Amino acid sequence: MDVGIFVVDGVGDLGLGALLGAFSTANVLRKELDHPPAAWNVRTVSLGSSVLSGSGKLVPTVPLSQVSAPFDAVAVAAVSVFEPGPLVELVSDPGNAWLLDRIRSAHAHGVHLAAACTGTFFLAESGVLDGSPATTSWWLGASFRGRYPGVDLDERSIVCHGDGITTAGASLSHMDMALSLVYRTSPELAERARRYLAIEDRTSQADYIIPEVVARGNPLIVGYERWVREHISDQFLITTAARELGVTERSLQRATRAALGMSPKDFADDIRLDRATGLLRTTGLTVEAVAREVGYVNASALRALARRRRGMSLAEIRATRAPW
Repeated sequence: MDVGIFVVDGVGDLGLGALLGAFSTANVLRKELDHPPAAWNVRTVSLGSSVLSGSGKLVPTVPLSQVSAPFDAVAVAAVSVFEPGPLVELVSDPGNAWLLDRIRSAHAHGVHLAAACTGTFFLAESGVLDGSPATTSWWLGASFRGRYPGVDLDERSIVCHGDGITTAGASLSHMDMALSLVYRTSPELAERARRYLAIEDRTSQADYIIPEVVARGNPLIVGYERWVREHISDQFLITTAARELGVTERSLQRATRAALGMSPKDFADDIRLDRATGLLRTTGLTVEAVAREVGYVNASALRALARRRRGMSLAEIRATRAPW
């Protein structure tokens, strides 16, 4: 199986390492299977013979001019650019037009495409994600949604599959993306590699989302997020929040829907649940006390919210403390 990992200057050290490590692990472990799939022949490709990583390290690459045979799959590694503005400038830079052209050509020839984290912006910029479901890093959802409205974005997903395209979420989701490609050839090998790499069986980025971060970039949503946090223990109405922010409820609805893909109530629920999660994991407060702290008369409503938004019980949330 021939895989091309396409990189540009500024490639993320962690994401590229995760991709190479996942495929390398699969190659080692395939020998343990009774009926192993073909080995993964992975090449890191750029326009020249090397690129500089985000940390300034030299990454040797295969020049594009030396690539003749088609790949079975093409992956785009993330770049170490965390802010939406500079990221959009990078993916739309004429100096990276070669990568967009290569993505379009591979897609036209039926080559499976994949990207994770900020690398998903290259796929979207090329146009191949139009009309397709996709995910990206959770903190980039608003920017992605605004620039690429034709993409069916769900930034809560870890991995999302479209027609011949796989996208994945934040940094370490590169491993999930790589293993999803291994899975297409050998589910048994993908599962074995997952266990050797101690990768969680996870499907959602929801537990990692920081509400005040996703609000950035829109003054109204920033103001709304702060207002909700200031009134988090109250049972308030969205109309009250909108009025105190000096806008209509409809304007607030439009703003959160356009930027976040959700209603003001859903965003307020996320803020409440984020605060509740922090209290459950860092304090000894009872579930009932936590519920009151985040604006619920009793714990049943908070339990229902956790099930609906995270697919977890409050006990499970409390139990998933960081191992360190």
